[in-house]
Amino acid sequence: MVNPSAFYPAPAPPSTPESGKFAKLTYLPFLLKMLANSMMEWPLLRASITSGANTNAKPTLTMRPSADVTLALSTPTGLYTPTISSAQSLSMHSLASCVAHLAHLGRQVPCALTPRDMPRHGGTISMSNVGAIGKGEGASPVLVPGGGVAILGVGRQRFSDEFCPPGASIPGERRLKVDVSWSADHRVVEGTELAAFVETWRGWVENPERLIAEGV
Repeated sequence: MVNPSAFYPAPAPPSTPESGKFAKLTYLPFLLKMLANSMMEWPLLRASITSGANTNAKPTLTMRPSADVTLALSTPTGLYTPTISSAQSLSMHSLASCVAHLAHLGRQVPCALTPRDMPRHGGTISMSNVGAIGKGEGASPVLVPGGGVAILGVGRQRFSDEFCPPGASIPGERRLKVDVSWSADHRVVEGTELAAFVETWRGWVENPERLIAEGV
């Protein structure tokens, strides 16, 4: 056996922009990953509505095979909504790098986000991280036409002291809590269905050990 690699060296791996390199893990990639996993359990939350060709035509409901999540990104030049496609297939570190890269592009003046980052079909669920801006613990997100079938606003995290009733054998404990607000398109998702989906997502968030089986 001969080794002609001196004549034909292996190609160098593609370079990763500084904004796309992993920096640190925040709660957002975890929430995104668990949201995507919940969407895979609920096909209805992976649906999108397409308007008819004319005003008399009925809209079409399309079920997608993957979890496409849109992020509400506040930038110096306005609000942009980049989409993370097939979020369920990305690792935690990949999601963290993706979020950091999109945020870096959005902070440029003029905005460096491209149509590839904001595809026309968008995501079926939008996430707004309002807690990262100020001390607000909640919000009332509004779902605009063409913005998917649901939107959630994630408030600021805070520690809460929970005390057990008098006479309880278990002492109180200090817990981290995050307020989350939801809105949905009731043409597609009923209130009870949204509530059940939120419980599925909460089951992932409050039991992160379930991600070990996926290798996160």
